Parts: sequence; structure tokens; C-alpha cells
Amino acid sequence: MVRYILALGFCWMLLWVSMACTPWHNEPDVLSEHGYRVSVQVSDTLIFLGASGLNWPQASEVVVRVRDAQDQPVDGLLVVFSAEPSWTQNVSFAPAEARTRHGEARTTFEANTTGVVHIMVHVDQVMREARITIESRPSPAGGGE
Repeated sequence: MVRYILALGFCWMLLWVSMACTPWHNEPDVLSEHGYRVSVQVSDTLIFLGASGLNWPQASEVVVRVRDAQDQPVDGLLVVFSAEPSWTQNVSFAPAEARTRHGEARTTFEANTTGVVHIMVHVDQVMREARITIESRPSPAGGGE
């Protein structure tokens, strides 16, 4: 009985840690030459091709946050989203460029092939990078629904 309780407690701890460590924040803030702090967050660093109708992510939201030295949101800055050159024909950003509003700019990332892609975000002469993995849809035999 004690082993069962310990095992159950361990499983709950692993579940809690895995949820707490879900990668939203890929990189720490970076200070631009104008004193802005730029950070990039990716909602899903693992997405699946052809996973429609299932709870698996097919796209990832990329959020860029820009703050000034007083930690206030900075509006009106142009944010450009791109992928490493070898991936440019296999990914899309909607939109590919956006201006910050309330200190944020957002895009939706999608890909049409599997692999690991590095995406770049350019703001005020600062380049931030994040990594997204694209995999084929898991087979139902894997118990993944």
C-alpha cells in the first residue's frame, strides 16, 4: 500500500512538473540598442502535420513582447517573423510582419514538412530565435487520442 501511494505521488509530481515546465518561454529578454527588452514566446514547440480533428497542435502561436526600461509596453515597433533559409518554402507565418500593440505582436506559425526549424524574430535591430519541432501525426495504435 505504501509503494502504491508513493508511486501515485511520484506520478502526480511528474505530471505537475511536466505541465509547469511546458515551454512557453523559449529565450530570456534581450535589450535592444534603444533600451527595449524583447522576448519571444512559442505556444507549442511541438506541432503535428495532418492532426485536424484531434487535440494535437497543428500550428503554433508566436508572441513577441517588447518593454521599455521602465517595463512599460512599447507600441508601434515593426516585428518581422522568418525561418532559417532552408525552411522558407516549407513554413508560413500569418502575418509575416506586425506592429506591436500593447507591447505585443503575434503570428501563427505552420509548416508542411517534418523536422526542426529555427524561427527568427527581428525587432529594433534585435534578433531573437526559437525552435519548433514538426512531426507526423502519431498513429492511433500509439494510444495518442
